[in-house]
Amino acid sequence: MFFTKFNPMTAEEVNAKVEAGRKAAGESCSCLAGKSFKAMLEGEHAPEQLDYKFLDPDTLEFTENGETFTAPYTAVSYGKIVLFTHLVPGTSRGWHVVLDMITCAITAFETWFGITVPVGMDLFGKRPPEYYRDIPREIQREYYFGWADLGGSGKPAKLHTNTNRLEGRGLHWDFSTGYEILTFFPGLCSSTVVELGRQMGGITMANVSDYIRIDDEYYVFTRWEVEFGGKMWLEVLNFYDNRAIGMEFGFNEDDSLVYSTHTAKLEITGDAAHLENIYDLGDKKRPMARSNAKGSRYAYRPMDIDPPMSREEALRHAAESQRIFEVDGPNIMASKNNLPFSDFLVGKRFRIRLDNEKHAVAPWTGKGGTVFEYDVLTDRKLRWRESRGEWQEEKYICYEPARDIYFFSHMITGDPDYANLTQAIDFSTGLATTIRAQIGNWHSEWEIGSQVKFGVLEYGDIVPPFAHRHHFTDDLVGKCYSWTYSEKMSSIHVYSSPASSSWTIFSDDNSGGATWSSPCYYIKLREDAYIFEWVEENCNGMQGLVVINPRILHDGGFFFGVSRSGLSLNITGAFGRDLGTFNIKKYFNPTGIF
Repeated sequence: MFFTKFNPMTAEEVNAKVEAGRKAAGESCSCLAGKSFKAMLEGEHAPEQLDYKFLDPDTLEFTENGETFTAPYTAVSYGKIVLFTHLVPGTSRGWHVVLDMITCAITAFETWFGITVPVGMDLFGKRPPEYYRDIPREIQREYYFGWADLGGSGKPAKLHTNTNRLEGRGLHWDFSTGYEILTFFPGLCSSTVVELGRQMGGITMANVSDYIRIDDEYYVFTRWEVEFGGKMWLEVLNFYDNRAIGMEFGFNEDDSLVYSTHTAKLEITGDAAHLENIYDLGDKKRPMARSNAKGSRYAYRPMDIDPPMSREEALRHAAESQRIFEVDGPNIMASKNNLPFSDFLVGKRFRIRLDNEKHAVAPWTGKGGTVFEYDVLTDRKLRWRESRGEWQEEKYICYEPARDIYFFSHMITGDPDYANLTQAIDFSTGLATTIRAQIGNWHSEWEIGSQVKFGVLEYGDIVPPFAHRHHFTDDLVGKCYSWTYSEKMSSIHVYSSPASSSWTIFSDDNSGGATWSSPCYYIKLREDAYIFEWVEENCNGMQGLVVINPRILHDGGFFFGVSRSGLSLNITGAFGRDLGTFNIKKYFNPTGIF
């Protein structure tokens, strides 16, 4: 789903398809038949009246602000909790209500379709939008806490509340429908999901989410497919039994409507530490509320902040402005906590000989392999050539992220795709990894793409191993780190699959805030050094490329890409904290088919 280009649909299409499917399919119970109550809802936008009478297991009558309707409904229950869902006749609005049959406390979600969003506006509001676009298929929501008045029962002592009690949790879901996913809750207004068992699965996706506490046993979790299909998922979680009941509503990738209930078996895969004040339970206010407008929620929309460029546009911006290692200049991943620069390579001449073998059992170097030769002149300037071509000078920066491993990067001046080379060379083992990155990848004309090749270092009397090489790895899969780049920039990384990860920017109170995800890869250099590469795809298109040293909890590397302000290759680095590990490797088989 991460790479699906969704049709925004039209309001007419949405309304027609909703009209044709007004009752949720799937599992249902008759537990509300014959009952009635008044929903006493709190909040600025709550309806003054919402009264229910359940005529039978399939039909209800409700009165909303003086207007009475009869509509089909579906209810599903677990223990003392009932979730029922229905639509408002003549509209595509809906009500989806979670009712505690013991305390009578309720959470009611009101939903509707469609939103208009700005395109081309920056994160900080300094650049006005280029235009606005309509997304009729995307579901919006407002939710209200309150209670069910069964006739003089009175307000319960405790209502449902927002919560941070689920922050950091990872879950595996086995749905009654056959759907299987992993979810991660890195913040208070977002979640991430990895679909399992699908051809295009295995890539982490970020969703807007709500987290609500009923009591210690039951929670409500929602996810809203903002920037993707626009669908909603509403789940009631029971952590005594690790079970869930829920509903799905919205449009699939083929624009067909799904409106159904389900159950699911849960497994807790881990709980990462969260870092806000230990006395803060997240129950006093909605997280990252942007306004008091109905339906307001924090929704990170990177595809609208950075609309795609054509190849010609990207190359034009790259030609017009280039910022190569302007370490004190503008940098989206500016770091005050980068690793120290190394001058170890100064005065050295060496070769990196690549295997160029894709399918050999033993990846030995042959005579036809690519060879990079280097002559390092200063701590910021080197000469290099490929396979005995012409020498050329480039700016570079080098780190020593682990003992005897040197990690450096430079541009390939004159390359038509504005490529750069990053080299990881180990003077203790004689092994080398080369990553070539350039403008454009398999699905985008402007986002960064890269290619990895493994090989050996030729220098002095170093004798590299015959068969062993650096290699792709899943050692980091399931790990969760926080990374502090500076006094103003920090994030949470969850390495949530062998081919993808997510990052979450901290809010002012140190809770997790805005989240996005992308494909990535991991390379093992040694036990104390791992390359982590990601491109912020469906986002700003930039490549992050760092070496993580898990022993010293520090990373360092480079950030490369093109934007409408030009091409940049700069430094990045951060201090890390190990926040925990999710037990998820077992869900990914060795062939990489998820």
